[in-house]
Amino acid sequence: MALMSRRRMLGTAGAGLAAAVPVVLGQQKSGWASSGKTPISLIIDDGGPVDAMFYMHPGYETPWIVPNAFTERVAATFERFDLHGKFTVLPMPSCLGRIDKSLERVPQEHLEGFLKIVRERIAPLFDITPEFLTHLAAYDLKSGKYQHIFEDAWISRAPLEEVIDYFVLAFQILKNVGLPAQGITSPWNSGIDVEKQYAQALAEAHWKVYGKKLTWYFLYVSEWDQPRRCTVEYTAPERGQTVVSVPANAPDIFWCMELPTQSEKVEFIHRNIDRLAPADGRPGRIRQLIEGGYPVVLLTHWQSLYHRGTGLGLEGLTALAERIQKVFGDSLRWVPLTEIARTALPAGSGSGPDHG
Repeated sequence: MALMSRRRMLGTAGAGLAAAVPVVLGQQKSGWASSGKTPISLIIDDGGPVDAMFYMHPGYETPWIVPNAFTERVAATFERFDLHGKFTVLPMPSCLGRIDKSLERVPQEHLEGFLKIVRERIAPLFDITPEFLTHLAAYDLKSGKYQHIFEDAWISRAPLEEVIDYFVLAFQILKNVGLPAQGITSPWNSGIDVEKQYAQALAEAHWKVYGKKLTWYFLYVSEWDQPRRCTVEYTAPERGQTVVSVPANAPDIFWCMELPTQSEKVEFIHRNIDRLAPADGRPGRIRQLIEGGYPVVLLTHWQSLYHRGTGLGLEGLTALAERIQKVFGDSLRWVPLTEIARTALPAGSGSGPDHG
């Protein structure tokens, strides 16, 4: 299975745009079409009151505080097209502090305004997850200081109990600000080399904070070629709990910061929209996922939508939503990512509220 790690995907999402999208083969997932509509979901990573790229990539030029007016615009776009999916809220963005307390260099009014928008306008449509704690340097739970390693390196060597406590803190911070988390997101490809322990730690931490029988993580992104299915990666039979791996089956088509000119960026986005859902009815990625019975899960990032303060990616998302509406009409149903995760459960299980 030709796959691409999320770290590598960010730099190569647009590579080979002229290549044809291959035919996707597979059996339709039973039960998906019971309503007559195919579920579709949108993942948005790295969300927060600041642009995480400012600290992740020194020298990256961007207005680093994301205005709440922009977050309002994003929420309005979600509402306009009834988009659903997963939205990350970083509990300790860029090592600036805790969102349930205060952040360095971020006015408290701005932080509280961001959280209010997410609670009132985004969370009703999107599942909320942490992306570990910082999406940067790992946090030392004992000393309260930041370590000299990133979170992806930390989880590769951290013992199980430490990972559980780390995730518990992430969930608790979100719970403290009124944003319960349904799952967790990997920063970059964190946990890919210790996935079984990762899934177990998630199960234990989520159970401690929320006591839910279904939780999930987002780690994998397939390129334009072979997609992935949702898979059960851990179970705790004694409490009826299941952990599912939910993939994205398309790259971030709005990630174009590296391109030198505005015209190249706009062309990049529109060519990618054509690859997902061609306006002339030719098979694109979305239709081929549907026909193959694969999860129709799209991906973007907060910094892609914000795009150095210009909102270029948000304009692209609007164009994509319009295209999907035009091509597919009411045959698709936007759903939170938890609904995609449920498709991995055995028939007859996970349909009730105890699993959500």
